[in-house]
Parts: sequence; structure tokens; C-alpha cells
Amino acid sequence: MGAAAGTAPLPRLPVADPAVDDGHRRGRILRALATCMTEKGYRATTVSDIARVAQVSKAAVYVHFRDKEQCLLELYSRGTDGVLAAVRAAQDEARAAGLPWRGQVHSAVAAYLVALAAGPAVAWAALVEMQAAGRSALSLRRQVVDRYLDLLDELAVELVRAHPAEVRPVGRPLLLAAVGGINELLLARVERGEAELLPGDADVAASLLVGLLEHR
Repeated sequence: MGAAAGTAPLPRLPVADPAVDDGHRRGRILRALATCMTEKGYRATTVSDIARVAQVSKAAVYVHFRDKEQCLLELYSRGTDGVLAAVRAAQDEARAAGLPWRGQVHSAVAAYLVALAAGPAVAWAALVEMQAAGRSALSLRRQVVDRYLDLLDELAVELVRAHPAEVRPVGRPLLLAAVGGINELLLARVERGEAELLPGDADVAASLLVGLLEHR
């Protein structure tokens, strides 16, 4: 995955992105980075750009963040924490509601897409900009992907236990491959500036996981 910044329409940033709208200076700086990335991409964004959009001095930016990379890492970390919490909550609700196993898979995938759609700046950072931000960013991205895989792996194990005649065990590498395919689907949407339409891809994304899990 990796579209170069500036080669495709960038996602629109809503007035109140839940990832960064905390009403404080640190949040304003994070929001300014998100805005700058929608305009020119991460690589071309400078600390001066961030300060200008946040309406603070460069010195104020450096009070809160060591450099531009640390700012991106926090933006990504805050946003993805919210996305993963939404997935966990959806799984718990689906389990409590006694949904059929395919419905549980769909619920988990839909929650992921809805959360990304609610914060298109985070979607853009997660799917594109983290690829361009150095080893620390790639390491954090891998940790986040692993946390998402943990949630899916937990769900898959539960479904195998509850529906052994219908659901087959799958290894983590297969789940990782499925997540990679789903993220490529989402990347195509985000590159077109259509992050708000991500929930509409839930059926396709969920069918990929259902097809992987079900006995043939």
C-alpha cells in the first residue's frame, strides 16, 4: 500500500474529527497536521505549516512535540485507539445479541469502516502517510495491525469453538492476508477522497473474512 502524497484527491477533514478535537493546544496542533496532510501530504508539510494552521508559534509546537514525526505518531495512535475500541465494542455487542456467526464477522468489519469514515484524516494517515514517515511510524503501524489481528483472531477462535461444523480454524498469516486485502480496498476509496463512503464497503470486506472462515 502506498500512494504518493499529492497524486490523488485527499480526504476531506470534517469539522470535528474525533481523533484530534480535544479543545486544547496539543489537539489543535494534531488537527493542524491532519489539515496540512490533506493539502500537501506528510512529506511536504513543515513544522511552520503546522504552526500556521494551528495558529501557534513554532516554539509552541516544539513544546508539545519533538518533531513532525512525533506529531504524526500521536495523531495516528489516538485515532487508531478509537478505531480498535469501536471494533471491540461491536464484537461484544454482537456476541451479547446472539448474532449468527456471519453477522458477528460483519459487525466487527463494519465497526472498523464506520470508525475510519468518522475520522478521514486518520484513515489517510493510517493507509498512506504512515508509509512515508520512517521506521518509528512503520513500527507503530505494525503494532496497530497486530492489535487488530488480535481482535479478529479472538473472534475466529470463538466462532470455531461455537460453530465447529461451519467455521474452520485459520492461522494468523491468513488473517493478515485478509486484512491486507481489506486495507487495499479501503485505500482505493480513501485515495478518491471518499472516506465517508467506507461503510458501504462493509459487505465486500466482511465477505472476504467469511469466505476465509467457512467450511467449504
